[in-house]
Amino acid sequence: MKKAAGFTLIELLLVLVLIGIGTGLAIVSVDRLASRTEERRWMDRTHQELRRLRNKAVLSGTPVQATLHFEHRTITTDSGTALALPERYGFRMIQDSLPSDTTRSADRMELFFYPDGTMQEAHFAVVTPAGIGQEFHLERVSGRIERLNVAATQ
Repeated sequence: MKKAAGFTLIELLLVLVLIGIGTGLAIVSVDRLASRTEERRWMDRTHQELRRLRNKAVLSGTPVQATLHFEHRTITTDSGTALALPERYGFRMIQDSLPSDTTRSADRMELFFYPDGTMQEAHFAVVTPAGIGQEFHLERVSGRIERLNVAATQ
C-alpha cells in the first residue's frame, strides 16, 4: 500500500499553535514599543517646555517665573498651565545637590528664567508609568537644560 502524501491533522494543528504564539508575542512587543514611544514623547515635551520658558525670558527681556507642582503634575506660569503630565506620570523632587536658595516645598518648586539666558538652578525628575524616567538639571550659569536617564523605581 502506498503512503498518502500530505500533512496530518496534528502537524497542521501544531503549525497553527506556533503561528498563534508568534502573533501574540508580536502584539505584546508592539504594545511595549508604543508605550515607550509615548513615554519618550512626554520627556521631550517637558524638555521643550523648559526651553520655551527660557527662550521667552530671553526674547521678552523680562524674567519668567514658573511653578512645578508635584502633586498636580503641572508646570504653570502667570499666564496659565504650560505643561500638564497625563495620569500615572509624575514629577519627583531630587533632594540631593540642590542649592540652598532654590525655592521649593513638599508640593512645588519655583523655576526662574532670566533675560540673559541664565536660570535658577533646579533638579527634578519625570517618572513614567513604567517607573523609569529622566532627571532634568537646569544649570544656573550656562542656562543649559540637561536630561539624564534614571534607574527604574519600584
